[in-house]
Amino acid sequence: MSDYPIPEAFTVRIEPRGDAAVVVPTGELDLATAPALEAALARAFESVGAGGIVLDLRELEFIDSSGLRTLLTARKQAEDASARFSLIAGHRGLERTLEIAGVHSVFTWTPAEELA
Repeated sequence: MSDYPIPEAFTVRIEPRGDAAVVVPTGELDLATAPALEAALARAFESVGAGGIVLDLRELEFIDSSGLRTLLTARKQAEDASARFSLIAGHRGLERTLEIAGVHSVFTWTPAEELA
C-alpha cells in the first residue's frame, strides 16, 4: 500500500514490449500522483533493464512541476543505467508545458506509430 493517496482518476499501466516496456499514465500527473508514476517506472526499469522504457504521454491530461521532476528523474536513471528512455508526445498543451519549462529538448521522442 502506498503512503500517498492516489486520486482514482490516475492510473499507470506497464505494457511489456519485447525487451522494453511501455509505461502509460492516465489522468493528471501532479504532486499527489507523481509517486505512483515513480513507483511504476522503478518497477519497469527493474524488469526491462537496458531494454528501456517508452513513456506514453497520450493519456495524460495535465502535468505540473512534480510531474516534470518525475520525468527528468526517470531520464537520469535511464542514463545512469545505460538504458533507453523515450517519450511519446501527448496533447499539444502538455508538450507546450514541457517547452515552457525548457525541458522538451532534453528528451528523446518516439513516434506513436512505432508502437503499432
